[in-house]
Amino acid sequence: MVHGALELQTFHPQIHITVLRAIGRIDAETAPRFLDACRAALDSGHLVANLAGVTFLSSSGVGALLVLLESARELCRELSVAPASPEVTSALESLNLGQTLQILDSEAEALARLRAA
Repeated sequence: MVHGALELQTFHPQIHITVLRAIGRIDAETAPRFLDACRAALDSGHLVANLAGVTFLSSSGVGALLVLLESARELCRELSVAPASPEVTSALESLNLGQTLQILDSEAEALARLRAA
């Protein structure tokens, strides 16, 4: 993968639920594209952001996640991070955001919670 690259994959396991898998770096260069893709997903329903493949999360990436959380709340949607890479977990925990953002162990767990709601 090219330095600074971010690959985004989306799929819809159920109507009104989008899973977005991010692979690579979420930094000042890539955060706007990540944010746009996630906002589009939230416009159509709940979002599970799989950040297991994220190798770096900058302050711009953290900011994008916080903007998404606020957008989800405004739209009465759920935003789950499931799962998060050690790099993402470390960045969020160092800022005491581990409890603010719903971080789950797997996509399956996040999908099960959304289906049960």
